[in-house]
Amino acid sequence: MQKITKDNINIIRDLVKAKERIVITSHHNPDGDAIGSILGLFHMLKSMGIAATMIIPNDIPDFLTWLPESKKVVRYSKSKEAAIELIKTAEVIFSLDYNASSRLEGMKNCFDQSDAVKILIDHHPFPEEAFQWALSETQASSTAELIYEFAVLLNAEEHINFDAASSIYAGIMTDTGSFSYACSYPRTFEIVAKLISKGVKVETAQQQVYNNFSESRMRLLGYSLESKMKVFPEFRSAYIALTHEELKRFKYRIGDTEGLVNYPLSIKNIIFSALFVENKDFVKVSLRSVGSFPANKICEEHFNGGGHTNAAGGKSFATMGETETKFTEILKQYEKELNA
Repeated sequence: MQKITKDNINIIRDLVKAKERIVITSHHNPDGDAIGSILGLFHMLKSMGIAATMIIPNDIPDFLTWLPESKKVVRYSKSKEAAIELIKTAEVIFSLDYNASSRLEGMKNCFDQSDAVKILIDHHPFPEEAFQWALSETQASSTAELIYEFAVLLNAEEHINFDAASSIYAGIMTDTGSFSYACSYPRTFEIVAKLISKGVKVETAQQQVYNNFSESRMRLLGYSLESKMKVFPEFRSAYIALTHEELKRFKYRIGDTEGLVNYPLSIKNIIFSALFVENKDFVKVSLRSVGSFPANKICEEHFNGGGHTNAAGGKSFATMGETETKFTEILKQYEKELNA
């Protein structure tokens, strides 16, 4: 895997311009950064006269469907044969906001078998060796921020039009919790300023993403905080666990639990939070922390996952009850670090 730099960017530019079958992908259960990144790159390439197809494993959360051309994203879960054929015949595949093909879930096998040149743009640590080229920077606030940096390397900032800028801004905004974490580098705000100069309306983006929830999602939030949040002051930790039946009760749709894991961190002295969401074959695990406590280490060692120091995700293949018990045992093991 070769790092993309200003010294070799011409190779990437010539490669992309020469190929006709370009696919842009992102991970299962896409968040704002995933969708903002693929749409941002799509619009930039389109402005450059380069056609591309966007493919994701499953649906886009409702609060992101306002983004320009989101309806053009192919969903593997709804158009499996078409998605497989597009990946199989692709000449270039962009991999955005994931560092391992396992994040593609059902799309993993056809991605692994593809002979396309694979270009990674991502901010997660420890990318696997499945990609030929990589723009991988863990200090970036988001992958969307790196899409803008990719445009800079290509000398293509002029092609970050309003549609691209709106998408990239949404990605940065959501992956920083509306600029409340992971955004301590001046460069992040320099890029945001450039996006605003392209016509992005901050108030509009904020309204569309954070003030556009369904009634059932709001009731799920209230139920989660009132009835499902368990707090452990002695470990400065908390978690929320939601079963499949509870999700069904509140008419769950993809994206309805987005950001829920962050709420316990609003409690004074709580520095570690977990969200457990029951799926058909596993329990989805989301971990968040404050300061130096390593959420990614917990995910790697106990929940078949990984991520950033303060934001990580994984899976538990035990029952929900067993997963909750395991988590409380983990808290006991890390009591010293949690109270440092």
